[in-house]
Amino acid sequence: MKNHPLLAFLLGIWLGGSVLVGAAVSYNFAGFEDLFARNPKLAQQAGFVPQDTAAKKASALWVHAAELNRVLFQAWNRAQIVLGALVLGLAIIWRARRLPTALLALGLALVIVTHFGLEPQVVGIGRQLDFVPRTPPPPQLAAFKDAHRAYFLADTLRFCLVLTAAGLLLYGGPRNAASQRPDAARS
Repeated sequence: MKNHPLLAFLLGIWLGGSVLVGAAVSYNFAGFEDLFARNPKLAQQAGFVPQDTAAKKASALWVHAAELNRVLFQAWNRAQIVLGALVLGLAIIWRARRLPTALLALGLALVIVTHFGLEPQVVGIGRQLDFVPRTPPPPQLAAFKDAHRAYFLADTLRFCLVLTAAGLLLYGGPRNAASQRPDAARS
């Protein structure tokens, strides 16, 4: 499989896109203090003291960041389904080895389960928490954390499966290594 640049390109988009989306959504929340430090006017206009976590999570800025993350994840999951189907299809057409093909199939299955099963829960419960003060913790918070944790674990597993499959496909040698050995013809 070393000689299939299209497969390598698509795997690179799938894996690289995952890293970029993860970095973007992480910064949307974690970057609040950084943004306030960079722009004091933003901190003044925010309507809360930047160190007040409870007020921050009930603010329009926080909800805006949450909604951006929801849109990014929804769009990326749809793109991953297309990328995963293309990569898996190419691996099957080009008769890739069974293990990396199975790993790609599992990765695609996880994206589908995440998109259609976990994502609606995370988005729905997350929207119930929009503008809701966190002191005391609202009852939906535990369900949100559970759904979010399951989503994160499924996505992390999917990334590891696809990364392993990519390594096996691109660097694991030919499909049937025994038939490629010079001494195989002599036996």
